[in-house]
Amino acid sequence: MGNVIEASMKTSEIASRLGVETVTIRKYCLELEKRGFVFQRNDGKNRDFTSEDLNALSQMKHLIEVAKMSRVAAASVVVAGHGPSNDTENEPPSVSISLVQTERTENMDEVQRYLGRQDELIRNVQDVNNAVISMKEMMEGFQQQLATVTEENHALKDAKRSQYTTKFLTVHRLKIKLREEAEALWQLEPEEKRLIKRWFRKSEENQIEKDRFIRNFVDANLEKSLKTEIID
Repeated sequence: MGNVIEASMKTSEIASRLGVETVTIRKYCLELEKRGFVFQRNDGKNRDFTSEDLNALSQMKHLIEVAKMSRVAAASVVVAGHGPSNDTENEPPSVSISLVQTERTENMDEVQRYLGRQDELIRNVQDVNNAVISMKEMMEGFQQQLATVTEENHALKDAKRSQYTTKFLTVHRLKIKLREEAEALWQLEPEEKRLIKRWFRKSEENQIEKDRFIRNFVDANLEKSLKTEIID
């Protein structure tokens, strides 16, 4: 079975596929040819590109735009990845093998520097990830502390509310008790003080004076009774 002849592509088609100008493709090709990469030419002038050529140019575009490499360094990497060409007849006579190897060696230094920067970037990303994890753990600790403090505050408020309620009920109970005592003492007061005598009707209790007597008695004895209640 014979070999299938691959359809060739023109410069404009390659440029359209890669999303660049035709002049950019020509610059890429020149750099690749300087380093031994061979493009087929239909009449000795115009290049006929194969799918392998498209792949090489796509790699070069990626190294330049994404890896931020120079055209020279990117071309060296692409040629090194594709290996030496068996077709030496189309190699430009002005470029010797030793010159190509020298340029390739020089440009590998730039590749190594790029790889070093990439490793440093990866380490920085890892450091950031570790810092984010530490911050997350710290925030979780703060949230737990906040939850504990909030719970303690609720418990303290409940205790104060209970204490206030207990004190209020105690004061209320003592006031009732003191009022009862004041009522009994009021009955021992002289009639001139307790009663209002009227000539035209029966004497009646002096309610105003009674209320004053009870109020004064409660005010005078409440604090003492409260202290006694607490001690007991």
